Amino acid sequence: MACLSRLALNGLVMAWFPQEFKFSCHHDPFEQQALLNTRGHTLEKILRITERLCRISVWLCGFLLLGTVFLIGVEVILRKFFGITMGGADEISSYVLALVCTWSLGYALFQKGHVRIDILHDRLSPKIQIILDLLALAAFLLYMLFVNYFAFIALKTSIVRNSVANTPLQTPLWIPQSLWFLGLVSFSLIILVIIAGTVYYILRGDLNSAQNLAGTSSGEVQNE
Repeated sequence: MACLSRLALNGLVMAWFPQEFKFSCHHDPFEQQALLNTRGHTLEKILRITERLCRISVWLCGFLLLGTVFLIGVEVILRKFFGITMGGADEISSYVLALVCTWSLGYALFQKGHVRIDILHDRLSPKIQIILDLLALAAFLLYMLFVNYFAFIALKTSIVRNSVANTPLQTPLWIPQSLWFLGLVSFSLIILVIIAGTVYYILRGDLNSAQNLAGTSSGEVQNE
């Protein structure tokens, strides 16, 4: 049973390291641990880079929001005092809002900013907690796959039909939709990276790091 459990966990990370991560009942346990540590170092580096990119992304989103606020402010002043309008401020702000939402999702996940109902979660044992955390991430990833699919359909339709916005700017819709779709895809990849990192920590026997990565914010505080 122990071997079967290790093989099941191994299947979750073989997509990352298909040749090196091959656990079996006949391998030397010291060799397994050495491989795990070597590839785990690479995975931890990927996690750090991913979190850094998410931080940069959220800063860029913040600057975009500030620029949008400035644009709307100028539009309001021109309408109020000069009776003129630049046109398109409301349209641009809607595009920016959509982009900011998708490209900041990854940072929110790393910072545990998404809503989690943890009334029962925090009263369970650490092993049960991390299982539930993995299931939650897997369900989140499955949901995002559906979102990505329908977002791709919307983008493809706009490209095929050469759709433009029904506004004075007549913006080709594939431009904002492409950036929006890429944000959704990047968030799905971030979830996958966090799942792989969590499984690695479980295989290494480091439940505290696994909970800090995939658990709730209250669970992270308790571990610290």
